[in-house]
Amino acid sequence: MAMPYYWQRIYWHSCIMAFLGIRVQQDAARLISNIEVVGNKEPPSSYHITLLCFEDNLPIHEVAKGLEAAYDVVSKFEPFLVKAKKVSHFPRREDKPIPIIAPIESEDLHDLQKKLAKSFDSDKIEFKKTFKDYKPHITLAYSDDEFDDFKIDPPIEFIVNEVVLFGGDVGDDRVFITFPLKAPERTKHSALMRKIDMYEKLIMG
Repeated sequence: MAMPYYWQRIYWHSCIMAFLGIRVQQDAARLISNIEVVGNKEPPSSYHITLLCFEDNLPIHEVAKGLEAAYDVVSKFEPFLVKAKKVSHFPRREDKPIPIIAPIESEDLHDLQKKLAKSFDSDKIEFKKTFKDYKPHITLAYSDDEFDDFKIDPPIEFIVNEVVLFGGDVGDDRVFITFPLKAPERTKHSALMRKIDMYEKLIMG
């Protein structure tokens, strides 16, 4: 039986830039975009949470191997909540602008990232390990000026129900491969299902 991950564009080049991450849902992205921050703001359509990032010009055969490794992990995870409770920033690096971010809180997200990294290591699929600790976040802007952190009140939360392999970086030369999470069990996660039902009603109007 074919594995349920979905190509949104076929990419024929031999190498691509790629990372594995989570798209921020439209309703949550709209709320986040209304937060006042300094600097050059990222468009809401670009909001994402990175899970694993790969070296530039990733060979297409490595992408194919990554599909198997990602599916094996993601298909075992049920949908889960993530939450942004404050706006913060990373330290300035050299002369580059300061990244203004919304740190993301979720034990399930950390567990997912850890298991994906272990799976990719086991399959000898290379990914960047620039930073020792995983610090999930959504990048909101880049600023040349200093920045003071502040709380988001009320916090912004949304449900993660898929993981995406993003590839390419220019116009139509991009690919999005979607991996749905496992369908939740109502008896085991009734509270989460109520939240999913609520979000679906809000989206559908």
